[in-house]
Amino acid sequence: MNWNPFRKKEAVGEAVDPLDIALHSLKPGYVLDYDLKTWQVSAQHHYEYDGDHIDEWELTCADEVVYLECKKDDGVTYTLTRKIRISQIDADIPAYINQNDDPPDEITYNDVAYEADSSSLGRYFKNGQGTGEEFIVWDYFDESETRTLSIEQWSDDQFEASVGEIVEDYQFTNILPGTVTT
Repeated sequence: MNWNPFRKKEAVGEAVDPLDIALHSLKPGYVLDYDLKTWQVSAQHHYEYDGDHIDEWELTCADEVVYLECKKDDGVTYTLTRKIRISQIDADIPAYINQNDDPPDEITYNDVAYEADSSSLGRYFKNGQGTGEEFIVWDYFDESETRTLSIEQWSDDQFEASVGEIVEDYQFTNILPGTVTT
């Protein structure tokens, strides 16, 4: 076969138009800018709550890790969270839950008061695979309803917490496909 420099190469994998990448279509390996930093999507997980599906992307930048959640309901809502130690909350949450079956209606973290909003039984699918791990989550909002706090119970004595904020898709720029580095 003669060499033809104008012949199109066969596509390998999925073709991605870098000018048409939306925030809700992130995949591991993609990079994006947020808050004057460049982040890489290191993993993609999802949650299911009574038929509702929430996508979550783990974003890393140097030694920092955040989680971007996308909930599609009446519209699309993005929440950016960071894990915190449950002991950092101004109450002994695990003991309170074990005694009362639920956390308190109001929680204070870093001098911000959060009011209980909802609780759900859900399933977590790490990397979007498997049968999912069951957990309970309690969600809280501050007075402005822009900051969030969540408490998750994974077993009788395993608890996790995270704080975050509601964000808009326009805050994320320069979204480009990439490859996952290990």
